[in-house]
Amino acid sequence: MTMLDQVQQPAPSSLATWSAEIVRERLVEAFAVDRRMPGERRYRIGSAWPATPLHTFSDMVSWPEGEAREQVWRSWERAPASPQEVSRMEQAFGWLQWAPMTERRCLEAWAQATATRRSVSAMINKRGLKRSSFYRHRDSAAQRIAERLNAQVG
Repeated sequence: MTMLDQVQQPAPSSLATWSAEIVRERLVEAFAVDRRMPGERRYRIGSAWPATPLHTFSDMVSWPEGEAREQVWRSWERAPASPQEVSRMEQAFGWLQWAPMTERRCLEAWAQATATRRSVSAMINKRGLKRSSFYRHRDSAAQRIAERLNAQVG
């Protein structure tokens, strides 16, 4: 069982407490879900659902049977996210607005690198950041978010 299993969606009457570690896990989960969303793979603010359907009914009616089946398989190649996952992703991305810009960018960069299984050290070096400052900003942002979430619950 992970920390995310302990805190799913805290209700106002819930005794769950948020920690910086749980916030970081939720952000990694959010970036992993964002990566599986159709279209451009990038962090978005706002709704992640497509504004219009990908294929109209009239398009699909004219497809030969084999092409229609191939289109369905292509659409499922990347496991689409469930509505619950998308809601959790949008909620977690909304939390980032509560942190100052420098801290937010460090937390975002860390969560995205972790979710995509890229080297955090390489990302830190590429950006010319000091490791201790980077992790201090990341932890400070996660702690701010956790404190705000705990204030909302309590």
